[in-house]
Amino acid sequence: MHQDIIDNPECVARALALLTAANARVDKRELKRLDELDAYQRIGVSRARFVELAQACRDEVGEKLVGHSWMSANDIGRIDRILDAVNDPQLRILVCRLAAAAITADGCVCDAERMVFDHMLGRWHVNRSMVTEAIRNDALN
Repeated sequence: MHQDIIDNPECVARALALLTAANARVDKRELKRLDELDAYQRIGVSRARFVELAQACRDEVGEKLVGHSWMSANDIGRIDRILDAVNDPQLRILVCRLAAAAITADGCVCDAERMVFDHMLGRWHVNRSMVTEAIRNDALN
């Protein structure tokens, strides 16, 4: 199957960074978990570049979400622009799988992380079973 649009690794990394920064911080435990999953190589960016993208997402989106149990139209617009830059269905599932691992690495999924993760799943038409299957496949490899 030919794909006309090749996903830019920076866009894929930014989508994952969005989730790791949704709680308005870039947590070392989340970064460590992504290290353990070889996430940076899998999405095609260096760890240092990923941290830069996560810090930018924290400033652009994360700080606006913390303390709310809802997302404004502006929040959704910002998030959708980041998510819509990733086109490949397999990369979307990979990002969802890595995001699930990252946001649970600190032992607590905050409201902002949950809102953004749920929005990502809906926007990309990915269900939790697909994420679970991706996690299971990773464990087998």
